[in-house]
Amino acid sequence: MGQCLSAANAAVDVLVPQDGTQNVAATRNDYELVIRASKDLEYILEAYLGARGKGLHEKCTSVQQVIPKDLQKKIRYLATIRNKLVHERGFNHIPDRGRFVQSYLTAEQQLKDILRQHGRIKGGDENDVCRMM
Repeated sequence: MGQCLSAANAAVDVLVPQDGTQNVAATRNDYELVIRASKDLEYILEAYLGARGKGLHEKCTSVQQVIPKDLQKKIRYLATIRNKLVHERGFNHIPDRGRFVQSYLTAEQQLKDILRQHGRIKGGDENDVCRMM
């Protein structure tokens, strides 16, 4: 059954995994954790805040006027760890997994709060509010 959600409702539901899998923060594999966390945040930034760019750093820069400095710092920390884990040969695990998970959960919640307060920012993907439920 198809159901179109309003932007406000979509903001609340945006962080529910679309594939029915476990919560990103509960992922045990570091590589999977950084990639899934990055994908989730990139999706929110792009689809709901109109962010542009190739990765988290560029997307964060493109919407820096909309998100507070402390949130930008968290997103950039997450992006840096992700990039190191994926691209640096000797970097094979998240050095402080607890900090990474907490930063992700906090960033996720702060983005959700921004969406609740301001709704979808002009430039977000308007077609993304319809979901098959």
